[in-house]
Amino acid sequence: MAKDLPNMHHPTCIIWGKNDNVTPPNVAEEFNELLPDSDLFWIDQCGHAAMMEHPKDFNIILDKWLTARGI
Repeated sequence: MAKDLPNMHHPTCIIWGKNDNVTPPNVAEEFNELLPDSDLFWIDQCGHAAMMEHPKDFNIILDKWLTARGI
């Protein structure tokens, strides 16, 4: 997948749990580096399913990102 990410030029909001054991945080950092137009946000004390574990925090991050991007 890493070879395809540099070709994805759509704005991308990456929201990741700092305690994700399924897909570790270093993968989020790699995705953020490889995607040409991405922003990475962390949720503390959160595992793999940030949108279910911390829906309020997830939605606040996403809403602010969408608003800032004018999307």
